[in-house]
Amino acid sequence: MKLVSFDVWNTLLDINVMLDVMAVELSKLMGACIVDVVEGMMLTRERIKRMRAGTQGDPEKALEESQEMLAELLGTDVELVRRAAARATLKVGDEMVLPGAKEALEGVRRKGLKVTVTGNVMFWPGSYTRLLLERFGLMDYIEGTFFADEVLAYKPMPEMFRKPLDAFGVKPEDAIHIGDTYAEDFEGALKAGLWAVWINPEAEEVRRIHERGFEVPGVEGILEVLERIERG
Repeated sequence: MKLVSFDVWNTLLDINVMLDVMAVELSKLMGACIVDVVEGMMLTRERIKRMRAGTQGDPEKALEESQEMLAELLGTDVELVRRAAARATLKVGDEMVLPGAKEALEGVRRKGLKVTVTGNVMFWPGSYTRLLLERFGLMDYIEGTFFADEVLAYKPMPEMFRKPLDAFGVKPEDAIHIGDTYAEDFEGALKAGLWAVWINPEAEEVRRIHERGFEVPGVEGILEVLERIERG
């Protein structure tokens, strides 16, 4: 194994923390009830995830589509959605770093492997996510960042998984991707020829569930997976 690709949201960072702060900021900007804003954000997220699972929508406008859909559902200006996302990026605290995230990144780097992140975008650009990874010290372990609005594709499209491989000259069979979403992360990586790890919080242990795939209870499970692959 030569490269480990990490999903970001709900793998390294808790997206609910970011969404909660963004909802507060958006409700302030709109002068609206926060319950309505939260509901609108949840409905929009579900709709977008369904679209992406079926690789619908325009991958070159993945960010704009999500912002415009949320603004339309809430009956507000898209600029307020963008401002709320910017405010949230400035205000969130390090409680959004998930348990085991730093240990997993550090452990993979200690093994001498390349570390990248491969993330979809929704409501805020990949550059904001990169800023958060930098703020909380995670970028110290990461050598490449690949976000949907910059790659102009989104998971589970194979282009998203191949971009990091091309950047570092790594073959798919020498790379592994870990993430919390079964369709986007696990199935997407397998279809692109990589090894895959699905983070399932309900899992009780690290378990092999495919010829090239594993299920783990948390992100630090990647270290045990790598040891198992090394042992053959």
